[in-house]
Amino acid sequence: MVSLEEFRAYRSPLKDFYDGKYVLLTGGSGFVGKLLIEKLIKCNVAEILLILRRKKGLSPTERLEQLLGKEAVFVNYEKDPQLYLSKIRLIEGDISEVGVGISNDDLAYIYEQTNIIVHAAADVRFDESLKESIQTNVRGTQEMLKIAEKCRQLEIFTYISTAFSHCVLGVIEEKFYDPPLDPSVLIKASESENDADVFEQLSKKLIEPWPNTYAFTKSLSEEMVRRYKAKLPVAIIRPSIITTTMEDPIAGWTDNLYGFNGVVCGAATGVLRIFHIHMDYKASIVPADTVINATLAVTWYAASHREEDNVYNCTTDDNPVSWRETQHQLEHWKDRIPFDKSLWITTYNTTRFKLVADVLSILYHVLPALFFDALLQLGGQKPRVLKLYRKVHRFSAVLRFFTNNQWCFRTARMRRVLDAMAADDQQYFPCDAKAIQWNSFLDHQIKGLRQYLMRDPWSTLEKSVRRHRLRTFAHWCLLAVLYGGMLYLVVKVLHAYGYIDFTGLHESNLEECLAAEAI
Repeated sequence: MVSLEEFRAYRSPLKDFYDGKYVLLTGGSGFVGKLLIEKLIKCNVAEILLILRRKKGLSPTERLEQLLGKEAVFVNYEKDPQLYLSKIRLIEGDISEVGVGISNDDLAYIYEQTNIIVHAAADVRFDESLKESIQTNVRGTQEMLKIAEKCRQLEIFTYISTAFSHCVLGVIEEKFYDPPLDPSVLIKASESENDADVFEQLSKKLIEPWPNTYAFTKSLSEEMVRRYKAKLPVAIIRPSIITTTMEDPIAGWTDNLYGFNGVVCGAATGVLRIFHIHMDYKASIVPADTVINATLAVTWYAASHREEDNVYNCTTDDNPVSWRETQHQLEHWKDRIPFDKSLWITTYNTTRFKLVADVLSILYHVLPALFFDALLQLGGQKPRVLKLYRKVHRFSAVLRFFTNNQWCFRTARMRRVLDAMAADDQQYFPCDAKAIQWNSFLDHQIKGLRQYLMRDPWSTLEKSVRRHRLRTFAHWCLLAVLYGGMLYLVVKVLHAYGYIDFTGLHESNLEECLAAEAI
């Protein structure tokens, strides 16, 4: 990890681009947003204009203090909180509201000062209602573009989309695609209270063949950006499945269970025992810090390169890894660094056949859950395991589209950005997929999930290993009893129907004994 002092000491075109700039950022409380804040502060921006809404009774100021104080990603906050507080200007607002809910005074400041806008806010829930997704993801993007139009010193508007915005295609180029429907029409429909019920009833039909409302609304949001490209300098970056960090600012950090992180945690804690996935397909995963560095590099590059389609795919097609390879790393570490907060040992099974996955989920998930819930009820506790597995099955259902398909993402334009970067920038803003060492990254990921997401400190490792060994022994004993009992029942049934006869065996043993006595 590069120290703050070392990072600020070097000079280069990319880093100098951000020096003294005013950056308007949405989605700062999200996973990507937190990492952007940390990196932008390192870049010595003049100010981050951070849009935050009130949430759960907390004001934006209280949320920021909580955010900076508890997240390990803000590596210098504990020793120098003023470094962060002096660089962040809070703007109260809500991306899902018309006008983003920003006051006139704050808007005036934004219009006067903003040089760069990075729009990272989005509702990333795959199962969110279409109405909510449109109002946050599509209308929210439109409202931010309206704000950008009035910024007097704007150099670039960067929108963080997803590589799966047009996942209905097999090959995804770095260009704008026609939207499935007119986003303006859908925004109006989502705002109509009279047709709200009808709108939701039709949502499944409206989004077909997109697998979920998230990917669907991202495709519409990209169309909104395209409509403004003649008026504004815009860029879109499309990351694939974002996982933990590789090393910057710390290795293995994340704050969520979305996507691949959830699969690894589910398997490592013994909760996820069967998963529908094609193991030989490419895993379209990308380290989070690769995405952050690529976003900042694209923003710098696009500010001075007005291309027809400033769209950049941030994927790992230049250095692919299969789902099978990721599983090998999980197998490698499951006995060495077991998770302390686990339900059982890792017994992770996969299949590419949906029917097999559905049947095995009953055997591996539902039936054991009913058994454990019965034990909890006998002990006077509230049953909760089956409820957990309902969430697991919903999680698995929304992911199966992405784990049983693969795409070819073109990255020629992203490669041009990399080629334009100075040697020092490539060192301090590493975002070349070819440089990823997958074994090393996956090691960091598993360790990071244990430490940062599951909150298992390394002081518990020795205890966790002992518990894991006991559970492993108990697991094999249970299997021996289970399969032994099943074998016994099978033999008894076969014997009852005359398929196995023990009489001859008994007589043979008796004759052998008599012969032995005679000798």
